[in-house]
Parts: sequence; structure tokens; C-alpha cells
Amino acid sequence: MRKLFTLSVLAFAPIFVFGQFEIKEVNNSIEKVHENLYAARSEVSNRLYKTFIEDLKKTNNQQTLVVAQIDTLKWRDNLSFNEPYVKYYHQHPAYQNYPVVNVSYAGAQKFCEWLTIQYNANPKRKFKKVIIRLPSEKEWTEAAQAGDTSAQYAWHGTAFFNSKGQAFANFTNEIKDTLAFKEQMKTNANRDVIAPIDSYWKNDFGIFNMCGNVAEMVSEKGIAKGGSWRNKSEELQIKSKYVYTGDAENFIGFRYFLQVLEE
Repeated sequence: MRKLFTLSVLAFAPIFVFGQFEIKEVNNSIEKVHENLYAARSEVSNRLYKTFIEDLKKTNNQQTLVVAQIDTLKWRDNLSFNEPYVKYYHQHPAYQNYPVVNVSYAGAQKFCEWLTIQYNANPKRKFKKVIIRLPSEKEWTEAAQAGDTSAQYAWHGTAFFNSKGQAFANFTNEIKDTLAFKEQMKTNANRDVIAPIDSYWKNDFGIFNMCGNVAEMVSEKGIAKGGSWRNKSEELQIKSKYVYTGDAENFIGFRYFLQVLEE
């Protein structure tokens, strides 16, 4: 069982106040996949998604808000074993840099539509016109492989730990009493069930967590790629996919891709 942040600290800390959208968050955090296609370096964070939610509230966009709402009760899944997450994971400042989960496929699409509008309306944008969207499974695979079409994982080789015993990804280690597992837990000081969006190591395209941490939605509804914190090592292969309904899940998040329409 993985520990949650100390509840005595959580209980008295203020709820995080989410700010306005800042264009530099997109301009400075994308990596080129090919031609005019870029991938976000990290999965969408709680902070950025909550900025989207707060904007919907501010503009009284109730129709979209219903679709985009985070389903925090998904943390009560029998395999999650962390009831405090229901209250804290999507609200507490300690988790603002963690990947958003418990969002439906439709909610992720609405986020991408919103971010596209925000980006194209900003005079400080890097590109004249873009569309921000979920990647196709093929595009996601290309970003994960980072130029090596034979790659099985988003890192070199097939080992899951480096020479120091540190894990290359956040996943369920089947042998929890080994030194390697203990080192995996120490790879990132802030890790509990899910790790921050910039944890572990980037692949050769400069992208974090293409395998492990949270599985990622693609444009094909009901398919998630990359495996997650609750998957075993073999389920983290780039070729693997998780098929689900498209509803919110506590181990599925997403990252956006940016397609340049006009430079």
C-alpha cells in the first residue's frame, strides 16, 4: 500500500487557487514529433485542468462543465485504497503538478477545444493558428518511440531499472520486497500512488512518462496507451493498449498534441 501525504498537513493547508491560462505553458512545453505536430512534454496537470474548470464556471458554461467535471469518487475503486484522494488529489496544492485523472474522454476533448481557443486568441502565441487535440494511437506511438520504431518502451532497452536500481517508470512492481522496489519508491521523493508529471526520465524526444504513471487517452474513443501506476511491467509496452468505455478512471489521464495549421 502506497502512502498518501500526511493528513495532518493536508487538513490545515489551504485549497489551491488556480490562476489564469498562460500562453507560455504551451509555448514552452511542447516537443516536436514530426513536421507540424508537437506533443506536450508532460501529461495534463491538475492545475491546468482546474484552470479550465474555473474558466467554465467564470463564463457560466454549464453545458460544458457537466461534461468536463472531475469524478473524484472514482478514487473509491477497490484497487485504489486511498480514500483521502477523493478530497485532496484534485484540490490540494501538493498535487497541482500531478496528472489529472478521473476525467472522461468527452471531458478531455472539451479541454482540448478550450485550450485551442485560448491559444489562438493569445497575441503571444508561438504559432499563428493551431489545433490542440488528443493524438491518434499512431501519433501517440510515434511520440513514445521517439524515432526508434523497434522500441518496446519509452526508454532504451527492456530493463525496468537502471544500474542504481532506480525505476524508469511508475508501475506496479510484482516483487515488492526487493532492493529494486525500495529504490523505485525513492526515485522521486514526491511519489505516492501517482508521480508528478515531470517525474522519472524524458525519452529521446524530451517527453515524460509515455509509459507508466497514468495511461493516456488517444483520439480513438475507449483506448488508453502506456500503462499506469496500477499496471504490471509487461503492460507498459508501447504496443499495449487498454480498452475501456471512455468514462472517467483513476488511472487514466491524457496529454495534448498540438498541430500547427499556420506558422
